[in-house]
Amino acid sequence: MIDRKKIEGLIDEKLSGTDRFLVELKISEANNIQVFIDSDSQVSISDCVQVSRQIESNLDREEEDFELHVSSAGLDTPLRTLRQYKKHIGQMLRLKMKDGSHYLLQLEEVNDEGISGIPLKKNPNAKKGAPKQYKELEKETIPFQAISETKIEVVF
Repeated sequence: MIDRKKIEGLIDEKLSGTDRFLVELKISEANNIQVFIDSDSQVSISDCVQVSRQIESNLDREEEDFELHVSSAGLDTPLRTLRQYKKHIGQMLRLKMKDGSHYLLQLEEVNDEGISGIPLKKNPNAKKGAPKQYKELEKETIPFQAISETKIEVVF
């Protein structure tokens, strides 16, 4: 099986000195390598190609065959790192809590322990197309330990 630490080192080497960073690395037993990167600004196709070439050129297919996919962490990908949370301050997040509850939260602050912001609740009296679909609740602080999954909520 391909050495995870080696792949992480290759990725870190390529992304060092840039605003891009590793979000997630998956390596299956069949040597299917999936790399997800993000950035404080944006991730281009060229960025993904550079990381892919870095990995490809440092692994020997004759020693171990592998399949490699490098992509950006998209909107449908859950947030995994503190840096991603910080990048999305001011945006709406959909939180799935470990207790099974769900939150829609306007993210305001992030620290090492958790996040805080304004939870929004669907306004049951709002007519379809009305500007106030949600009502704001009291600001809340939520520890990372209580969060099961966080995704960016795209609001139109």
